Amino acid sequence: MNKRPWHDLRWHWPSDQPDQIRFPKRPIRQLALPEYAATAATAMLGAPLVAAAWATLRPGPIPAMADLLGVAVNPTFDPAVDAEILALARNLGVRRVLLRFPVWERDRLPYLIDFAEKLRVITGAPLLIAVLQNRASVVEPRRWRADLANAFDAFGPLAEAFQVLQAPNRTKWACYHPGDAFALLEDAERVRARFPDVRLAGPGVIDFEPAPLMRLLLNQRRFRLDVVSALLYVDRRGSPRNTQYGIFDLDRKIRFTAAVAKASARCRTVDGRPSPLWLTETNWPLLGTDIWTPTSDEECVREDVAADYLEDYARIAAATGLVERVYWWQLVAPGYGLVDRRPGLRLRPAYERMRALLTG
Repeated sequence: MNKRPWHDLRWHWPSDQPDQIRFPKRPIRQLALPEYAATAATAMLGAPLVAAAWATLRPGPIPAMADLLGVAVNPTFDPAVDAEILALARNLGVRRVLLRFPVWERDRLPYLIDFAEKLRVITGAPLLIAVLQNRASVVEPRRWRADLANAFDAFGPLAEAFQVLQAPNRTKWACYHPGDAFALLEDAERVRARFPDVRLAGPGVIDFEPAPLMRLLLNQRRFRLDVVSALLYVDRRGSPRNTQYGIFDLDRKIRFTAAVAKASARCRTVDGRPSPLWLTETNWPLLGTDIWTPTSDEECVREDVAADYLEDYARIAAATGLVERVYWWQLVAPGYGLVDRRPGLRLRPAYERMRALLTG
């Protein structure tokens, strides 16, 4: 049996998650000690800036659900199944769609482009393309730049923005410390110089982790984000109204994220305005889904509860006046999707709830 190269991201297909790193992490942590120290210093020195930005946040108008709510729609690379998935997206009535481009699927790029073109027709709106890195992207910058150039060129006519970086605060997503993430972001800035219409979204920090978020946004590195993106899961707390660190419910998590973005010189549009905030992943894992669940059973909820939480999350995010988009991960997935596929395709309560929200 041929072994995959050490730098390839090993994909755990049932739950759509990469496998945990299987070699000892202590050497990685030791080499990254200067980065960890810089993260701690940024958190301490940046706290007053974030507090001042929080105090001066100016919420915008509350968006309509049809403009706010989106969903990730990923192909299976089985044309018959993917035709059904596209029909489900059309029936849902969603306009905001996220499509992943994992760089290790570069050989399937023509299929992804065809799928994206069909999504573009269905939604009547451009897509958010999430470019997913693996470890080779970090250790082989030339390959990463080539992947980005191919993505910008191929998806450019179909995309409103490209999310660059996926969960850089998780080692299983290939960034062992913020220095790795900065290198990927700065390379993305270099590549997009050849594609003047490309908008970059990032840094894609997953869950609510203030220190990594501040480190990746409060710095003097050479990149600019047109959109601030966060994979703001709150499922480990249960309801979106439950708190973390004693005070941070979803509303305050959003305000904190928006404040860090406002304080950052990396988050400015071309005309100098602060970058909009998009929450590009959230969901709740579902009871009884076994190996398809991406987390432990403690975070799992019933399907009807997940539908309630979806609506609550969307309404809280909208009410802040600080969030422009919220994307559910994802349309079809056994462990957490709006639609189950074990076997066939079964609509869950969350699918019907989102459709109701989208249609008013």
